[in-house]
Amino acid sequence: MNLFDLQNVSFHFSNSSSFELEFKDLSINQGECVGFLGANGAGKSTLLRLLAGFLKPQKGKVLFEHKPIGTYGAGELARRMAFVAQATPFAFPLTVGEIVEMGRYPYLGRFGRVSAKDRDICRNAMELCDVVEFQNRSYDQLSGGEKQRVLLASALAQTPEVLLLDEPTLSLDLAHQLRFFDILQKLHRTQGLTVLVATHELNLAAQFLDRVVLMKKGTIDADGIPAKVLAPARIHSALHVSVEKLKGRSRQTYFAPVAKKAAKK
Repeated sequence: MNLFDLQNVSFHFSNSSSFELEFKDLSINQGECVGFLGANGAGKSTLLRLLAGFLKPQKGKVLFEHKPIGTYGAGELARRMAFVAQATPFAFPLTVGEIVEMGRYPYLGRFGRVSAKDRDICRNAMELCDVVEFQNRSYDQLSGGEKQRVLLASALAQTPEVLLLDEPTLSLDLAHQLRFFDILQKLHRTQGLTVLVATHELNLAAQFLDRVVLMKKGTIDADGIPAKVLAPARIHSALHVSVEKLKGRSRQTYFAPVAKKAAKK
């Protein structure tokens, strides 16, 4: 079943004449695990925000379950989609536990209280993201990587059908990058969660994602399974870096950057 459809979409920021995102057609099925890859400024984050309904295209349509996404109420979208941004500042000092509980707000009434069931959901989300030990600490006291794991826990506490993530592993060490994508893959496989992630991580994309959309200057350069899309020549064209494609012991594909040779004097 088609979950998202972009039809003849064109978008540009009013204060920018150099960037324009254009898609004649892009469909995402329910239950897919899709990565959007591309150089800085390729349009990955903008595309995620169009899919989430945060931005409106100047032309064309963004459909969610065959209906324009703008026809859905904010509360319904918040119960069905969760968005994890690169960095989220908060106006007031909050503990990690309070931020994770914010993920339950779409399910509470105007004066609703967090129930025991809500707390169980939040606890499970924190355990998944390895942040239980931080629950009573101030969010502002955490490192960038720890904050990112807290934001994922808050998003998972929403129990969404769709999870959209904008470069979520940017501040994570290697161990937590692998842990982060492992969590996404397990949720995708066990709960049928649709996962849409903007990332620069070629190796994580090749290992964990079902589909890759390679973007270049606001358009789709290639779209398909990682083994087909992530070819060294195409990566060089879109990301401006030379890579060598390698095979690990488990036959898993890896990419190693190839340094430019210094010019001889």
